[in-house]
Amino acid sequence: MHFAYQNSTACILNPESFQGTVPGIIVPPPAFSCSAPLLQGFYASFSDNLKSNAVIPNSRPNMPLSDRLKEMQNFYRDELTDREFYGRLSTKIKGEWLKTNLIRLSGIENEHSEFWKKYLEKENVKITAGPRMMKVRFLLFVHFILGTGLTVKLLEYGEVDSVERYRKHASRNDGDQEFREGLEKIISDEIQHEDVFSFTLEENRKQIERNRDIIYGISDGLVEVLAAMAGLVAIISNHFDVALGGIVVGVSGAMSMGVGAYLARNSEAQYKISTLRRKAILGNRDHDHETIEKYKGESIKSALNTGGFYIIGAIIPILPFIFVEEYLALIISVALVAVTQAISNSVIAISMNMKIAREAAKSAVLALLAAFASYLVGQVFHILFHISLI
Repeated sequence: MHFAYQNSTACILNPESFQGTVPGIIVPPPAFSCSAPLLQGFYASFSDNLKSNAVIPNSRPNMPLSDRLKEMQNFYRDELTDREFYGRLSTKIKGEWLKTNLIRLSGIENEHSEFWKKYLEKENVKITAGPRMMKVRFLLFVHFILGTGLTVKLLEYGEVDSVERYRKHASRNDGDQEFREGLEKIISDEIQHEDVFSFTLEENRKQIERNRDIIYGISDGLVEVLAAMAGLVAIISNHFDVALGGIVVGVSGAMSMGVGAYLARNSEAQYKISTLRRKAILGNRDHDHETIEKYKGESIKSALNTGGFYIIGAIIPILPFIFVEEYLALIISVALVAVTQAISNSVIAISMNMKIAREAAKSAVLALLAAFASYLVGQVFHILFHISLI
């Protein structure tokens, strides 16, 4: 027991009275039992300040987690999501090799999730979140629409991203030896997953190339026809006439794109055929007629895919002009093209390992700029040359 004096009034410093007063403080200050006004005010201010700045452990409810723990929680959910997706995708795959590997990867992702769960529980973090089922359903939808090739390409991109994030986490957090070794094993597993997907991509290369032709055809049809119709709106007042103009542009554009795709793929096919023949002659072997015919057929397929899907892309901006007035139709067409262009270019971004969101946004913005520029050109012709079709 200690005494202090203020204005001849005794104040008792009672070390036992402060226990539990300020949570989260290992060695809290002594509390005052004092009737002196000055020391009472000092004690109240000092105690309130300590309480407002106290560090409360994460085990207490409703307290924010540190950035490190939040990142670990995200890793845990990511691994659960991958486990769920690989397991469900394996039931939809026909190829035995890929099916077996997806089941194996699902089990490995479950082990990874248990690793993060173990260390989150060590930090007294309550785990309530499960896998991101919206993402799982979206990826299954992508597989249904685009097939195995592009889905695997998306998974390959995800594994590379996971390795990068895990390495950044490891560089920022020392942790104990067991944690570092466990994290290194996870990184090694993710790299092996990427190797599995790379091997699968080689088997699906032709499917990816075909899908790319389709997407390019749709994208060109969307942008070119929308731009042409935006220009026509400035000088043609009848919405149905604008639609007819769009149809003419769409048909001519489809033929142009088909011819261009045929010539490009035919040049590539002729080079491959000449290489095969040269190797056959030098090796004194028979010509591989089956492979040669296959190369020749690729040119026609590419032309049909590109031209046919150009028309599909062209239909999207034309449709609103058939049913509603030209300016409302133009607004609807612009919105439809922006959304479709974002989706189609997301697929291209997946197949080429580019940032999906950035490519989707860029393609949508460029389509809108093309339409706006064409509309301005039409307005200039209308104002300067007094061109107007009623």
